[in-house]
Amino acid sequence: MQIIEIEALDNGAHNNQTSSAITAPPPGWAEIPAGMAVPETFPFVDIEVEGDVVVKMTAGTVPEPEPEPTPEPTQLDRVEAQATYTAMMTDTLMEG
Repeated sequence: MQIIEIEALDNGAHNNQTSSAITAPPPGWAEIPAGMAVPETFPFVDIEVEGDVVVKMTAGTVPEPEPEPTPEPTQLDRVEAQATYTAMMTDTLMEG
């Protein structure tokens, strides 16, 4: 059985689970009937529920991914930057 949490998360996705051990959806969840068309945007979907069964599922909006944060410089990066700065300030920078 495949189930979906009725309340969407802040990003618009729905928690969902698939398991043969599930016999009935828990409170706040609904069963996705076998054979129901599931949009490509799943789990970013809009659902309509009657009782504890999904009766309609439409494509939702998939948010743009967050950009990766700029990594912090390593200790070696800091040493190299300091050496380059010192060489520039003392006019001893070697051309490579």
